[in-house]
Amino acid sequence: MKSGRCTRTLVTLGIFLTLVSCAGKDAGGDSAGMSVQVELREMHRCSRISPEITVADAPDGTAYFDIRLVEYGEEERFLGGGSWPNDGSGQIPEGALTKHYRGPCPPSGRTKDYAFIVSAMPRNNAQPTAVRIYRFTQE
Repeated sequence: MKSGRCTRTLVTLGIFLTLVSCAGKDAGGDSAGMSVQVELREMHRCSRISPEITVADAPDGTAYFDIRLVEYGEEERFLGGGSWPNDGSGQIPEGALTKHYRGPCPPSGRTKDYAFIVSAMPRNNAQPTAVRIYRFTQE
């Protein structure tokens, strides 16, 4: 069973590193200005309810946002996420992430590092046109 856990960790780490490398590869133009804000509240701790996320200045041609929550440290773990259509408002409502989502939940008395990775995706599901990482620490 340890081999399976190791494989999952490596796959998660690979996805994370790929997205991080894409973060510096904006398509040019107005994509360099994309920013992400996350409204984390106590109710989102250890919850299946995702926080509200605001994306500002998404690149032209963004059809949807791919959002993932990752816990990183000794072992990187994918905590779920989802996708949300870009309606131009930049708002991803609370509870919108439903793909195996589980909010940050460090053990009592310990802190853990997390990141929401938000990718602006074109209609053709090609490479993201912009990626932003919202990092935070949770107690």
